[in-house]
Amino acid sequence: MVVEDNLVVRSGDQDDEVVSGSGEGGEMKVRKREAICEECYEHESKYRCPGCGIRSCGVQCIKSHKERTQCDGKRKRTEFVGINAFNDNWLISDYNLLEEILRQADSAKRLRAPLGRGDELTPQQKALRNQAKARSTNLLFLARGMTKRKENTTFFEKRSKRILWRVEWIFEGTEVRLIDNRVDENSSLDIVLAKHLAHDAENVSVRHRLRNFRWKPIHELLVLLPREQCPAAEKEYFELSLGDCLKNQLADKTVIEYPIIHVLLPDSLSKFAGAKISKALPPKVVELDPSEAVVIHDPQNLEGVPFREEKFQEDDNLEEGEIMA
Repeated sequence: MVVEDNLVVRSGDQDDEVVSGSGEGGEMKVRKREAICEECYEHESKYRCPGCGIRSCGVQCIKSHKERTQCDGKRKRTEFVGINAFNDNWLISDYNLLEEILRQADSAKRLRAPLGRGDELTPQQKALRNQAKARSTNLLFLARGMTKRKENTTFFEKRSKRILWRVEWIFEGTEVRLIDNRVDENSSLDIVLAKHLAHDAENVSVRHRLRNFRWKPIHELLVLLPREQCPAAEKEYFELSLGDCLKNQLADKTVIEYPIIHVLLPDSLSKFAGAKISKALPPKVVELDPSEAVVIHDPQNLEGVPFREEKFQEDDNLEEGEIMA
């Protein structure tokens, strides 16, 4: 408490109060001193930060104090509050916090697979995984509720015994991402990609943004498939062959839900300088062992075994259906 010219200044946790001694009957009058901005110390404060309680006068001081103190401006909902400072506002805040926690727990319980159901895959997804494994493709599924799993439309068609993949195309250097929901595994990549780069494509705005890709011959474009389950700081890509079918390109690779293919211009490869890129392998040529090879002779030089015609004598004593011994 400080006495200043017949005034008593009381300092505490709240704003300083000025107590005047010139009241009637000797009574002291109390009035609030104007609160000063604790950031610039020049103007009257108008706001109090919910997070740290610092007073400020405007937007500039609010931003300045957040940068200086690294305050997020959010009230600490779990901080300790003394019984003397606890009021109805804190009670409502605690109630809302508990309601929010219960809502999040209920949401997580709904998304979590029930116990005893293994990998929570449907019969269709299990069949798809087994068919991909038979094609030397390691197909992995995300947890139920993940966005990529919800968007996945890949399925195995039993009638034709083929996998129809969902394929996402990312054109580097643009913000274009195109989706093919049903790509036959036997389709060649260049045919599928050519549909998006056709001059008569329906979406005019996308066609304009992909003009640099359309001007290049399609076999000069580079297509990369990210390698899954590798460190983020050590990105790796597989270069795909546009002239081969999708089934062969996904063999011996891991795919999470569906393949995401990056399309690059020849001069855009510098953006992937820090990544390891495995070059596309040429088609495998099976070489036969000469000892096991089948030799085909000239039909003109073939010599057969002489055929000797045998004559059978008829026996009148045989009945119909009997064979002479």
